[in-house]
Amino acid sequence: MDPEVKNAVEAFGNGEFVIVYDADGREEECDFFLPAESCKHGHIRTMRKDGGGLIFLMVRPDIRDKLGLPFLQEVFPRYARDYPVFSALISDDIPYDTRSSFSVAINHRDTFTGITDRDRALTVKEFGKLSQRALDMDDAEALSTFGEHFRTPGHVPICIASDRILETRFGHTELSCALSTMAGMSGVSVGCEMMGDDGLAKPREEVRAYARERGIPFLEGRQIIKAWKEYDGEWKHRYAPPGERALSEERVFSNNHDEMKLPEKKGARVMATGVFDIMHPGHLHFLGKARELGDELVVVVARDSTVEGLKRHPVVHERARREMVASLKMVDAAVLGYSEDRYRIVEELRPDIIALGYDQRDGEEELKQELRKRGLDIRVVRIDKRSGDIEGTTEILERIKRHGA
Repeated sequence: MDPEVKNAVEAFGNGEFVIVYDADGREEECDFFLPAESCKHGHIRTMRKDGGGLIFLMVRPDIRDKLGLPFLQEVFPRYARDYPVFSALISDDIPYDTRSSFSVAINHRDTFTGITDRDRALTVKEFGKLSQRALDMDDAEALSTFGEHFRTPGHVPICIASDRILETRFGHTELSCALSTMAGMSGVSVGCEMMGDDGLAKPREEVRAYARERGIPFLEGRQIIKAWKEYDGEWKHRYAPPGERALSEERVFSNNHDEMKLPEKKGARVMATGVFDIMHPGHLHFLGKARELGDELVVVVARDSTVEGLKRHPVVHERARREMVASLKMVDAAVLGYSEDRYRIVEELRPDIIALGYDQRDGEEELKQELRKRGLDIRVVRIDKRSGDIEGTTEILERIKRHGA
């Protein structure tokens, strides 16, 4: 492990601050990190005075699942009919990410206003302690205990991590969850952005100097990401999101929101892959022609992390993209691929034919070599371009940027 990361993990495990810069081209902000269960009112004061940003909780996905914490971005549209303001304020244009990680904001029930340093420290510390206990409770008991001790709305917002930490999203929330887990802590941290006197994010080198003067470990996100990839702790093997758990353990696939086992082969199974970020006629042509090659069509939708590594940041979240593809008449089943081994899904599906789009030029020879290496006798067929079609999603996005339509 990187010595700087090792030092930060030890400090964090001792209940001390760590400061983390996310990445160039993202928020480009430095945040205080502290284990929630170690929080005292002096820590809140330090973050309030020396940070100046929002003081918030960052929660690991297993705790999110146990307490039933929702993404507000998914909750608000459900109330749009009664409260049209939620439709007007839809958060689909976040410049640095595909979605907001914000969930509910809470106060401990023993607080008064909830905003004082002591009140916020109580909320943060008790939530961290509850999170440790909740994982040993059944869901009903965890929810009851949560409601017994906390209320919403409150003055401490909760941000919840993505399903797979540091695979599909690389924000401070995921970075803190990885750090907390590697330190053997609760998986819940409290954080705060560091602002400068000019009202903008405090420059990284100024924050680095601040940390050095006070003996606070300073890390960049890339260091935590590398350490997390190398980390082989129990949590990484034990936890799987509910959807992935069903996929890996029961081989259950979702099509049009109905749970179904992968159908028995009808003769020839065709597999098609893609991002399917903004659906357009070219996609329909590709999938329709692919379906004609065999008796059933299974579509593998690329993970957000895969898209980020190969093309660009996706506009639509991976689960929504899969749902859109699954709803198409010519598609028998749609599944998400794997981030780390993109050929694993091929071994599981065992298609007879893999259909490639006209623009899926990169990696065709690599695909054929990998199939041979894994002993898979699968025919690769390329689908021609739809006559008169625009180039695809990239061109659509460029037109939107140029013309606003």
